Amino acid sequence: MKHSRVDATTGRLIVDGEPYLIRGVELHNSTSSSADYLAPVWPRCTAASVNTVLAAVSWELVEPEEGTFDFGLVDAMLAGAREHGLRLVLLWFGSWKNGSSSYTPSWVKLDPDRFPLQLDAAGEPLDNLSPFNDDNRDADAAAFAAFMAHLAAVDGAERTVVMVQVENEVGLLGAARSHGGDAWAAWDAPVPSALVAALRDGGSPHVGAPADVADPSWGDLVGDDDRKAELFMAWHYAAYVEHVAAAGSVHHDVPLFVNAWLDAIVPEEADPAGIALAGGSAPGVFPSGGPLPHVAVAWRLAAPSIAFLAPDVYFGDFEVPFKAYAETNPTLFVPEMRADAHGVSHTFLAIGGYGAIGVSPFGFDSLREEDTLDLRRTYTQLAALEAEILAAQPAGRVRGFRVAEDDEVTLSLGGHDFSVQVDTGSVGYGLLLQLDDGAFIAAGTGFSLRFPQSVAVLSAEELVIDDARLVPQRRLNGDETMAGTRIRVVGTPSLMHGFMLTTGTLSGVVRFSLYRREVERARRRGAA
Repeated sequence: MKHSRVDATTGRLIVDGEPYLIRGVELHNSTSSSADYLAPVWPRCTAASVNTVLAAVSWELVEPEEGTFDFGLVDAMLAGAREHGLRLVLLWFGSWKNGSSSYTPSWVKLDPDRFPLQLDAAGEPLDNLSPFNDDNRDADAAAFAAFMAHLAAVDGAERTVVMVQVENEVGLLGAARSHGGDAWAAWDAPVPSALVAALRDGGSPHVGAPADVADPSWGDLVGDDDRKAELFMAWHYAAYVEHVAAAGSVHHDVPLFVNAWLDAIVPEEADPAGIALAGGSAPGVFPSGGPLPHVAVAWRLAAPSIAFLAPDVYFGDFEVPFKAYAETNPTLFVPEMRADAHGVSHTFLAIGGYGAIGVSPFGFDSLREEDTLDLRRTYTQLAALEAEILAAQPAGRVRGFRVAEDDEVTLSLGGHDFSVQVDTGSVGYGLLLQLDDGAFIAAGTGFSLRFPQSVAVLSAEELVIDDARLVPQRRLNGDETMAGTRIRVVGTPSLMHGFMLTTGTLSGVVRFSLYRREVERARRRGAA
């Protein structure tokens, strides 16, 4: 039987007994509401070297009437993916999606007495189901359980679905915490003892637990009021999600994860709409209580069925969330990312720099073919190098990078120091990995690798990609290695010395080895 799991020791995704690297794309939210719309998307994915498609399964479509389920669209996704040799990560849009409850069924929306919303400080309802209400929780859990039971029945053997995301960008917009009666009762109750112990052990960068209060309430905690409110919401969202996740796991055992709408530091002069999209830095401007690194302690304790927390990255310095989630989670996965050249340029940094199991640019189905050039090139390289990358990640033999024009990145690998600089264009990105025999592979686009003066290129060859395999094509020397002083990974010819044309490396993959000149001279002197 096929199987998928997250390795508890390494954090790697294991599919069919082998490590799996996700070359993913996420489809628009409405794409998965129509089998006809999906039909032309599958071949586009395979043509772009995608191996995994992320698609939404919405509560309102699978349970249009309470207790009556329709999984026709789920079955259509499974059939399309299997026909084209693709895996799926399905996204459960249940109680919450992007800080609101817009994907709940109409019978939930139209019965606020039974399925209450949260309230802001003025007592006004917010478009967000209350995580403090058992009816909300149990209805979502029942629907998710039915969905997972259906997956077990129709995909238990095939295992086309390798992971499931529970909810989407959970959190409260419009207030740092809920002010409904159910929320106030929870606020005045004692903080769970496990969380208190973790806070006293430094589990949160913003909130602490008082040493002189045996069973503190949430208001007794130490810290900024909004940060206490955020941690409070994080615990209760996580506990709700755990209930939903556990109900599904009983029926079908695949890795479950949650994703986050990130916070961000945005300049005051920035456009207000941009601040909202980027997240802002205050709880309630970004979804308060969502699975962010600084409240990871609450999510880990309250939601043990969740394998890892994941960031959706669109704005700012992408390396900041990559690093934060890699440090606070066993697994780094980026389920949503900008699909333009800027977003795709961070793929190698996530995988090679922070050990990500993969990335998934959002909205692939709406991209024109000419807008997928960067994605197709990057994924073609990743597909050809997959075995080498998966072998190098746990051994620490891979480095990922992104470098801007007039900047420089320094990498140390295999006893050598490398300076990475932009060679052509405004940005260069890629990865450097060391092979078992001590040689290196550089892949990506737009950059050059330079070495100390005492180190030079011993041999270099361009590898072309043929049916996802790497085949040596050209021996690179002389002009193409700048007389042995650098490795250039560029897609187009460029000028050397301002007038001499040198070739590019069309595949963007170069295998090379180095030697130390002074060592070689000493060896020759000793032999004489």
